[in-house]
Amino acid sequence: MKRAFIALGLLVALVAPASAGTIGVHGGWVDADEAGDDFGFGLLLNFMVGRSVDIEFRGTDFREMTTQVAGSDFNFQMTILDFGFTYNFIKDGRKLTPYVGGGGSYFLLDSTPDSKGRVEDEYGWYGVAGLDIPIAKRWIIYVEGMWRDAKMTVKGNDLGFSPTVDQGINLNGPQVNLGIGFHW
Repeated sequence: MKRAFIALGLLVALVAPASAGTIGVHGGWVDADEAGDDFGFGLLLNFMVGRSVDIEFRGTDFREMTTQVAGSDFNFQMTILDFGFTYNFIKDGRKLTPYVGGGGSYFLLDSTPDSKGRVEDEYGWYGVAGLDIPIAKRWIIYVEGMWRDAKMTVKGNDLGFSPTVDQGINLNGPQVNLGIGFHW
């Protein structure tokens, strides 16, 4: 998977000078089904590859996620890296631009030092619907709603229970982002 992200990064570096795009920062709130909710921050980078189609890369970091494992709290952090496409219904830079899209996600998961179990990175997918709101010649505010689908597994034999814990946790749920972006 890491090789795929490196290859995609090189592709973006080659395509970026030839196309219009947007770079933005956002605050995001996620409500994972079996892991509670958290507020995090992220980045968005997209490039126009067709009249109404953009390729996008985004990442959002959530630091204080909590779930229940074997009757105890399990704290973890997740950084979500997304790669996908969006379809823009109106694309002239002067009007509200509604869009829809979707793609794949890579969940970088890490248990916190006080958690006794361990987690591994996971894959998932997402769908997004949003609205770009122009506020100046090259500046936009973007508001978007996402649906995420992924699962993680918490493993460990040091949680104080026997036999070894191997519990699946559902990370499905909505995410809402509010951000500001610069369009070139």
